[in-house]
Amino acid sequence: MKAPIKRYVDENNTLEVVSLHHIVVKPGSDPWKFPLHNHSNHLEISLVVSGKASFEIDHVKYTLNSGDLVVKNAGTLHSEKSSAEDGFEQYCIGISGVMNPGMDPDTLVPDSISPVIQTGSAFDYLRAMTAYLYNLSSDQASKASDLTKQAIENEISLINMLISNAVEVSDHTPHSELVEGVLNYIDTHVGETMSLETLARQFYVSTYHLSHKFKQEFGCTVNQYILNRKLGEAQQRLVFSDDPIKEIAADCGYPNLQYFYSVFKKYTGSTPAETRHYYQNVRRQVR
Repeated sequence: MKAPIKRYVDENNTLEVVSLHHIVVKPGSDPWKFPLHNHSNHLEISLVVSGKASFEIDHVKYTLNSGDLVVKNAGTLHSEKSSAEDGFEQYCIGISGVMNPGMDPDTLVPDSISPVIQTGSAFDYLRAMTAYLYNLSSDQASKASDLTKQAIENEISLINMLISNAVEVSDHTPHSELVEGVLNYIDTHVGETMSLETLARQFYVSTYHLSHKFKQEFGCTVNQYILNRKLGEAQQRLVFSDDPIKEIAADCGYPNLQYFYSVFKKYTGSTPAETRHYYQNVRRQVR
């Protein structure tokens, strides 16, 4: 007797597409970029169709090329920026309701496997499946249909097969205890006012030591990372929620709405309102 086919959803099949984007950036155009953020209630998959991009996932940087699959478990901190020279195309789909045996909800990649997986000979098939799922989910009439749920399950099953065949990776060189502590503190206190000085006092070190150590290990300054996290959290909520902009600003540590608009526009090139409109209303991004 054959062993039963392993399923990766619960018996009620609560799978749902909660977000989807088809991003196309032409070579020589402004790059696609999304600052550090996470999704607590769903996982996200990105399939790179063409071009090149830099992703950061749980504080580890990766260079992605055509055929690479990225799996961001629920709660995983990540950012992305495409290459202006090479252009970029990807399908990015957020899915909830994934129940993988022995793992937390909406989790596919175990700690021992890299979140970036080369699809190899499965690329064409996965691309066709992902495009089909994208088209199904773009139609509101069929988004909640059994056909769409089956398409999601097929996608998840194929990705799980790729993950199960992936080679386990050794742990990345860890950050020092100080830098890891600072990163975790910033990530869990995004809504608070922070600076190099306040963090140095928090961790009982000099500003010089913290500044030098953080830049050496992480490649950017403490204040740059704080800003990136705050703007990433703000952009994530602008795109994936209907929360008022004033509330988002305050929750990200900007009680002064005018100042928040100024900082957001300076570093992203768009106002919060423009960003919300762009991402929520244009699924296929062409520049």
